Amino acid sequence: MNPLSFIEGAMTRFLQLVYTRRLIAFVVLLAAVFGYVATNLPSLQKDGRVEAFMHESDPALATYYAMRREFGQDNRLVVAVKSENVFSTEFLTKFSKMHRELADNVPYVSEIFSPYNIPFIEHEDGGVFLEELVRNMLQRGRNPEELKDRILDTPLYQNFIVSKDGSTAAVVIEPYRYAPAAADCVPDPSSGATCEIVFTPLSERPLLGAPQYAEMTAAARAIAAKYEGQSFEIAIAGAPVLSTEIVAMMEGDMPRFTLACVILTVLAMIALHRSFLVALGAFLSFATALFTTLATVAATGTAMTPPVQLLIPMTLVVGLCTYIHFIATVLKARSTEKDGREALKIAVKKANTPILFTALTTAGGLIGLAAAPLAPITALGVFGTVSVGVSYLLAMTWATLVFRTLPERYLNKQSEKPGVIASVLTKGAMIAAEAPRRTLALCAGVTLAAALGIFNLSYSHNSLLWLPQDNQARQSTEFIDDTFHGTVNLEMVITPTTGYDFRDETLLKTVEETALGSYAAVDIPIGRHTSIISFLEETNQAINDGDLAARTIPGQEEIWDQLLLLEGQGIDDMKRYVSMDYSSGRVSFQTPWLEAKLYTDVIETIETRFETALGDTAKVESTGLIALLAKTSKKVLDSMTVSYAIALTLVTGMMVLALRSVGLGLVSMVPNVAPFVVLLGVMGYLGIPLDTFTVLIGGIITGLIVDDTLHFFHGVKSRLEKGLEMQEAIRATMSDIGRAVFTTTVVVMAGFAVFNLSSMSNIQSFGLLMASGALLALLSEVFIGPAALMVYDRLRQPKATATAEFTDAPA
Repeated sequence: MNPLSFIEGAMTRFLQLVYTRRLIAFVVLLAAVFGYVATNLPSLQKDGRVEAFMHESDPALATYYAMRREFGQDNRLVVAVKSENVFSTEFLTKFSKMHRELADNVPYVSEIFSPYNIPFIEHEDGGVFLEELVRNMLQRGRNPEELKDRILDTPLYQNFIVSKDGSTAAVVIEPYRYAPAAADCVPDPSSGATCEIVFTPLSERPLLGAPQYAEMTAAARAIAAKYEGQSFEIAIAGAPVLSTEIVAMMEGDMPRFTLACVILTVLAMIALHRSFLVALGAFLSFATALFTTLATVAATGTAMTPPVQLLIPMTLVVGLCTYIHFIATVLKARSTEKDGREALKIAVKKANTPILFTALTTAGGLIGLAAAPLAPITALGVFGTVSVGVSYLLAMTWATLVFRTLPERYLNKQSEKPGVIASVLTKGAMIAAEAPRRTLALCAGVTLAAALGIFNLSYSHNSLLWLPQDNQARQSTEFIDDTFHGTVNLEMVITPTTGYDFRDETLLKTVEETALGSYAAVDIPIGRHTSIISFLEETNQAINDGDLAARTIPGQEEIWDQLLLLEGQGIDDMKRYVSMDYSSGRVSFQTPWLEAKLYTDVIETIETRFETALGDTAKVESTGLIALLAKTSKKVLDSMTVSYAIALTLVTGMMVLALRSVGLGLVSMVPNVAPFVVLLGVMGYLGIPLDTFTVLIGGIITGLIVDDTLHFFHGVKSRLEKGLEMQEAIRATMSDIGRAVFTTTVVVMAGFAVFNLSSMSNIQSFGLLMASGALLALLSEVFIGPAALMVYDRLRQPKATATAEFTDAPA
């Protein structure tokens, strides 16, 4: 049996059963959806971290996690305080109190640094002494102004715990490397409580993540709010703060998106169908499909990231397109067939094949995204495909239940005659069909003119700019970036080869010289660089009675002695820059939060400088948050063409199969591709960059446009097979589906227009572009589709005539 016939028969029997047993079907459907959603949806996670954009198997992410396990976090939270006089006893007393409260009450703090407790290395009576800078200064009653010059001149402090100009002091909080486990035990010697020793390999311990960052940010903000005041201006920034803010905006946006989609759906369906029941069915179709899809996301342990939010309007659009086409078809069938079961059978026979292939082609467009190198885009492709399948089944079921429930008086009003909307669209289609070459020439000219704008397109990835300009986290990040020249780090992990380690004098001098030269070698400001060398230089200066000229790397014997001295004094800070056995070291460059593509050249420049300088003596590997950002940017650009090619290939193949004609299948792609090309060109002209959202437009909109294209081309083909001429087939098909095509366009535009309610600017741009794309798709369907079909038919005619003449010729 033909697979399509089998599916059609199975769907007919299923929907007729739903029609006959509507109450049982209604209860079973709601119970199944509610049970599945209630079981899984509560565990849905949200994540806005930079790391969440990478696949777990990505080598760049593996390198980054290895660095964090070895040296500690680079996801630091910074609490900066600006004052008229940072070096006054009054300010430092208040600042120290805030530091202690942050240390005591912010969870997951591994290390905390500020002028209050940062080590101050001094040399007295032949020995090196470590003091907590401000704490000991205040306890001894010393005037902070006495040490102002020394503090501002110390590289370890500059742009770290105090700005270079001395106007701002900062508390830098380094989180745990690992998330605490429920089974973790803390011994209490006072009560005699002990803990069982359980060994868990570090590679199996989960790293600290988004939920813990949110707790830290909330606690820090609550404490800072108590100290905020005149001459004590506080800004809180850092990657944990930014990721927490993005998650908070997602949590605020998702309910707004969903509610807006529901309202727009109900209003559009009531206006177009003048039936509350039809509108209610549309709402139930969308709601059940959406929550089922989100529950599936939660069941797989996948976190919701900003791009994955697009599942909301996608589910609305895909589900309602199916629902609208099927309910329109079944109501038309009811106008001539009074028996509901028979009308349902006619509707399935007429509409199921194009609806099914619409689902498959939409899934094909989304599957192209599954090959993307970014985890959220892959997730959107995978779960978007799940949404398509779920929406197909649920929309057909809800449409049947609504059809069974509609009152007789409403059903008896149904007519096969086209309404006003269908008549207007039919007139437009016939204008194109009567002058196809001129129509295509005009459309080709517009498309080509728009396509030239594609050359102006650029890629952008800067999650800071997703936030509104008046957002507190964005303003704080920009302030700290301006003041300290950095809130994120580029890490260079240097692993000496055999015969060397990170105590070798020549290697250390080469590393420091290369690091210092990197400031002038790149086009972005670098706030500071830190390594084990920084501690050696400070110690050497202290040993030489604070002589500034002695702030250098000492000789080999002195290096060994001073490192032993620092270890004996318990300076744990330096262990964040070198491994326990000195087999590898880390040079950390502090940089501002900038556009990701700007980091690409910076990383390549600095990494190449180190590789050239060190040669065969060490292996150099770049990592850190800005390395992830840069690699994210490059990978998206590299994969965009592949993703689009996969999507177009799959969609074209599905169109060929659905129409059972290679020629028609290829022709059907013309009205599909043209709106996408125009949209990309407009983006180029308007300076709207491709980002993590807008880069998805191609795969998504191609899949969605196919919905109306397939119904139109399938209807034309069916009428051609019945003997109609091409022009009449176009007229009859547009009259038949015009209202449904217009309705789906309205739904698509409304569904993506809700993104204008978002707090994030990039999501607003995406919604506006997608809504514009839907309008372009309607125009393309009405004008380019009929014109392309007419040209195709005329090109086909001579071949058909020649074949007929050859067959009829006398032997």
